[in-house]
Amino acid sequence: MVLLAYHRQFYSIMADKNKVTHIAAFFLASVGFVLNLIAYCPGFMSPDSLEVYLQSIDHHYLDSHPPVMAGLWSVFNKFYQSPVTMLLLQLALFWASFYLLATTWLSSRRNQVFLFVGVLLAPFIQNFLGYLIGDSQMALSWLFSFCLIAGAEYKKRRMTVPEAVFSFLFLLYGSLVRINALPGALPLFYFYFANCLRWTQRRSLIVGATLISAAVVIGCQVLSKHIFQPEKKYPEYKLYLQDISGIYVKTGKNYFPSFITQYKGFDTNYLKSNFTTATIDNLYYGDRAPFPRLTDSNSNTIHRAWITSILDNPGIYLQNRWEGFLYFLHIKKRSWLVVLHAEVSPNNLGITFRRNFISNLFLAPIRFQSWMIYMKPWFWLIVNIATLIAAFFIYDPVIKRSVLVLAASSFLYLAAEFFIVPVDTDFRYCYWNCLSLFISTAFLLTRRGFRPIK
Repeated sequence: MVLLAYHRQFYSIMADKNKVTHIAAFFLASVGFVLNLIAYCPGFMSPDSLEVYLQSIDHHYLDSHPPVMAGLWSVFNKFYQSPVTMLLLQLALFWASFYLLATTWLSSRRNQVFLFVGVLLAPFIQNFLGYLIGDSQMALSWLFSFCLIAGAEYKKRRMTVPEAVFSFLFLLYGSLVRINALPGALPLFYFYFANCLRWTQRRSLIVGATLISAAVVIGCQVLSKHIFQPEKKYPEYKLYLQDISGIYVKTGKNYFPSFITQYKGFDTNYLKSNFTTATIDNLYYGDRAPFPRLTDSNSNTIHRAWITSILDNPGIYLQNRWEGFLYFLHIKKRSWLVVLHAEVSPNNLGITFRRNFISNLFLAPIRFQSWMIYMKPWFWLIVNIATLIAAFFIYDPVIKRSVLVLAASSFLYLAAEFFIVPVDTDFRYCYWNCLSLFISTAFLLTRRGFRPIK
């Protein structure tokens, strides 16, 4: 009788297509989560990652990276002090996003399998999934938030209160964990309020709520500095030096303040021979760095000099920025491009990464494909533009809105690098572009995507 009861229960579950869809998606997500955890544990950590982790332990925060990630990590440390807690968060966000997509827009068995195989094999997704860094945190938080909203859109309803709360919190967190994240967050905030305020057709109200959210992000950035009180490392100093140096090299006009020109290590010949529009790092670091460290007493002075140099030479400024952006996209090549950081950098914390059989199954194909065009930033800019154009040919309005939101977010985030160009050696800055455009392509390929040919 017990066996018969179990048989009938199993049959009733299998007869319910919706339950089968959820069970299959949950099973695939669980398998993917476990495989990634085994492959990447305790998480890949660069010197930047280790610095953030150390801040979470000793609670001595720095402003070289937004302190929000270190603050969250310190909360995790109260339960278990290890990098693996942050790895668990990243994997949970990713595979929860998979589950949400696999039970809504991509809920057919074939689509579920294609999506599962795709995210496991795509080197531009797996390469930074286990990398404990702000870029991964931002991209995965935004992905999860988007999938919560898209799941409600699929069912043509507003998000429930828990969905709305978690979606907003992770959208906000992703916007705070990277200092330049706000441009890419704006379309996502619009998508959020378009769902929450569905009862009204007034777009002005949605736009207003989006702008208020932007102000909230900026306010939280300011508030986090008061809460964590990070030691000032002046990350903006490199931006100022990059632009002033570029204008000096191109025009010979010296806008450097006296505290720099009077510095004993300042050498104009060394500056001219080593400057590149790709990055200031090769001048900023090292024994022969021609620049002194910034302090509170001269931070306003360099800021004013930076503004003056741009206003006096807007054409040269834009030209240098354009050249730097081409280096960033790797259209112009200067050096290598880090597409995978599958290690834990040397440290005194006892943290190591040991490869295993599952690790090699993931990492070997990524390294093998590191030279492919889809592992280059310029490729994702082209895909981004193509996706924006293709979105206007989608006949399903909800799919069209979703793809436009993802493509616009990706484009604005990538375009913002034009004014920053941190360094041209890291592919991780494009991780959100890879995730968002991959999901956009999956939406485009569904039968509700392009208008069928008659």
